[in-house]
Amino acid sequence: MSMDLTDGDETRGRRALTWLYPVLAAFALVLVILQTLPLVLPIGPMYWDVLVYYDAIGRIAQGQWPAVDFFAPVGPLEYFLAAFSNVLFPQAQPVLLTQWIWLPVTVPVMALILWDVASRSGGRAAFWLLVPWMLFTALPYNVVDFYPYPGTDAFGIYNRHGAQLMYLVAATVLFVRGPVIQTVLLSVLVLALAFCKITAFLAAGPVLLFGLVLGRIRLGTAITTALVCVGVTGIAELTTGMVVPYVQDIIVLASQNTGALLPRFLTAASLHFNVFGAGGLLAIVLLIATLSGNAGTGSRSSGSAIARLIDADWFWVGLLLVCGLFYETQNTGSQAFLLVWPALLAILLKLKTEYGRYKTVIVVLIGFTVLPNVSTVLHKAARAIAVAPGYIQLDAPDLGPLGRVSAKDVFVTRAERIRQIYIDRRETFEDIAAQGILPSFLLFSDPDYQYLLLQEMQEAAEAVKSLELRSKRRFESVFSLDFANPFPYILRRKGAEFVSIGADPNRAVPELDPKTRDAVAQTDLVLVPTCPVHHARRVLLEHYASALTGHERITLTPCYDAFILPRTQ
Repeated sequence: MSMDLTDGDETRGRRALTWLYPVLAAFALVLVILQTLPLVLPIGPMYWDVLVYYDAIGRIAQGQWPAVDFFAPVGPLEYFLAAFSNVLFPQAQPVLLTQWIWLPVTVPVMALILWDVASRSGGRAAFWLLVPWMLFTALPYNVVDFYPYPGTDAFGIYNRHGAQLMYLVAATVLFVRGPVIQTVLLSVLVLALAFCKITAFLAAGPVLLFGLVLGRIRLGTAITTALVCVGVTGIAELTTGMVVPYVQDIIVLASQNTGALLPRFLTAASLHFNVFGAGGLLAIVLLIATLSGNAGTGSRSSGSAIARLIDADWFWVGLLLVCGLFYETQNTGSQAFLLVWPALLAILLKLKTEYGRYKTVIVVLIGFTVLPNVSTVLHKAARAIAVAPGYIQLDAPDLGPLGRVSAKDVFVTRAERIRQIYIDRRETFEDIAAQGILPSFLLFSDPDYQYLLLQEMQEAAEAVKSLELRSKRRFESVFSLDFANPFPYILRRKGAEFVSIGADPNRAVPELDPKTRDAVAQTDLVLVPTCPVHHARRVLLEHYASALTGHERITLTPCYDAFILPRTQ
């Protein structure tokens, strides 16, 4: 706490913290308890994003490290925190576990933010910084609908993590004033962003830069933060050898995602036009109000007129919107615009004394900026809770908590019926795949596709165990030629080394180098899903084909082929 606080400020701050901290502690405790319960959630679009985490969890349990032993689509901390949470909560529902893996970091960060803000501004400002973070942290939903039926959003969980960390950065820059607390917060958050998702780190960069330029971050704080981050990163590299491979993976991913940036901005802006449009109008109105003398200039009371004009509400709203939009160009559909809220809160806290005749239009535009995302997340959560009791639970005991999902009866029926079509008409789907298209544009969002995927993984796991009994052989390493490969976790075996997890062949599968080829060539069991054969699976099979020439291909189940490495004599 800074020494410039009065006794009244200190007393008011302590009084606010006596109820703010219990709220935060109760929130964290509820999320912990929920992870100890055998909850079943309705399956949602692209549930297989969760399976990627469990691929990493299984690998880490066998001694493999992200970036060092396998190619990961996002930062290594995502997977280490997931593995840590799995140790603590081995039976947690996977969507909830992966949604909340950052709590050991974000809860202490939020506690420090509350300490500083409550001490200076009382409980109201601190409480309204806490509420949005709790809402978007607790509920595993994106702000974009990828499918019309209710379910739980597993798509892009790491995108939501990045958005929540960016929110904490914005709150720290705009509200925290204690230099020591701010240094601690920024050191933790910069490292967290860098090792969570690099695009979130880049998107938060302008917030930090202008925070420094405009005096909201002291030069000493910035230098100390930089030294801490460099020191921790250096120690991590010296002790684990993980940092350099992680940077190399980022370069590879960037080289595979070099599409034109302008179309991505247009796509993201159109997708979030309700929020971005209203927020953009708000920034314009705030600028007009500032130029007309109807508003103050933020916390800056000295310096040049230009500096006072820039360090104002209009600028921070506009900057945070642009940073959120940039993040959305790389991570469409997450909670990116959550980070705008601290700037909006700063406006609301001083509307009684500033903005004059512009107050009404400002409040309306703030509402249009905030409410769409809040209402979407709450609506999706309410729908999932409402329908869950009538859904059919998947029967997949070998999958452990991965199988703790349910689906609407029509989707279960469709999965059963279309499975036979996939088997009987395999040539048809191979022909479709050869054309570089999917049987349905929304195939990966279809609940029946994700439900069938888990069903077939259960059957494949049973078949592998049966094959081992018949052949009196244990397959020590396993790999699946699909986007998600949770078999190291399901079978408790080593995963093939140096391969990509989250294997999107269009953007996250590097060229097959000799090291990876040799690793796949030495893998005991390589699984090939065939219900259905589709373009991405076909591309992955072709990608690794040169490493499988020494394997024998068999039909493991009607929906899985397998490449088996012959026994060594």
